[in-house]
Amino acid sequence: MVKRNLLILILLLPCSLFAGSTQMNSSSAASRDDNFSSTRGGLEIVSSDGEFSATLGGRLLLDAAYYDEDKNSLGNGTELRSARLEMEGRIYADIIYELSVDFADGDADMKDAWLAYDAYHPWRFTLGHFKEPFSLEELTSRKHLTFMERALPNALVPGRNMGLGLHWYGEQISVAAGLFGDDYNDDSDDEGDEGWGGSTRLTYAPLATDRSVVHFGVSASHRKLDDEEEYRVDSRPESHLTDIHYLDTGKIKQSRTLTLVGLESAWVYGEASLQGEWIASNLERDDAADIEFSGWYIQASWFPTGESRHYKSQQARFGRVNPLSEQGALELALRYSTLDLNDQDVEGGSSDQLAFAVNWYYKPQLRFMMNYIVVNNDRYADADGDVENEDEPNILQLRAQLDF
Repeated sequence: MVKRNLLILILLLPCSLFAGSTQMNSSSAASRDDNFSSTRGGLEIVSSDGEFSATLGGRLLLDAAYYDEDKNSLGNGTELRSARLEMEGRIYADIIYELSVDFADGDADMKDAWLAYDAYHPWRFTLGHFKEPFSLEELTSRKHLTFMERALPNALVPGRNMGLGLHWYGEQISVAAGLFGDDYNDDSDDEGDEGWGGSTRLTYAPLATDRSVVHFGVSASHRKLDDEEEYRVDSRPESHLTDIHYLDTGKIKQSRTLTLVGLESAWVYGEASLQGEWIASNLERDDAADIEFSGWYIQASWFPTGESRHYKSQQARFGRVNPLSEQGALELALRYSTLDLNDQDVEGGSSDQLAFAVNWYYKPQLRFMMNYIVVNNDRYADADGDVENEDEPNILQLRAQLDF
């Protein structure tokens, strides 16, 4: 309840600041409109002096999945994958903010909640709850991913945490780094100190035009774990509807520090594209040998209707696909991914998955997706002993996606 009330207050704060600014403007510009609004996908409101702005938006992702089961029951059905409300804009021209909350699980789940100071362009300083700079696929919004879910190695990626970040970009290079605590949504009852660490990402794009991209990147992260000294990695197959996490290390005790390294690359040439990443982790323990996990994926996509994946140079990630015709855009894609959570005395399992995708971008903000996934699990992939191992189901899943 406390977190929910806090979320409401955070969402109302920019609105109250905006209202205050328009009241101040009214005394000096009574003969003109204090602000105006227009729709550009979402609802945009800008003060008459341009110092304050707010754009309201959101997303709705509706999923369905059918599991051609092998040994375990995965649970066919439907779900609301995401139901998110978002607000972003500027305060006093030099401060950017973003707030987003997802209600898909029946509770308020904080996503992005940050302030950024960008008066010294192209430098940007960010404070709040946001994604650590690590991994091309993680930093690309779910709205613009080629597949419905991120690849298996994403289970190793740090994701969103409270932190302070610095970002700089040039014509071909971008650098991002930050210091981070824990996730705001962490419900741990531990009374001790939370974990903390740092992450950095360096990218180089020698070619980045509307229809041609060559991208390389490297990420690194180092974290001191919290006072519980426990670490756990678990992962569903590349389908969110099932609750079965085949890959599960269980709680690894006496864990001290975690180090992550990631390599990424992407290539776009007109209608065709390739993308791949490799991610590895090293877990240092008090009285036992270090543990190493790793995974990688490679994917290819093709637009027979002539479109091209859109690369955002400043953020070094991919963005929205805009159809070239009224009939929309068609994309065909293939991905192979693997993740190995077996090392030393930890038997978390390993899995190889092959995914096929057909995406129809009916409008820039509306698309329909179909994924077919072939799963191959090893004998340790048993959800930490809760299901039968060596399960090899096939998955068919669908999505209708609207964002505004």
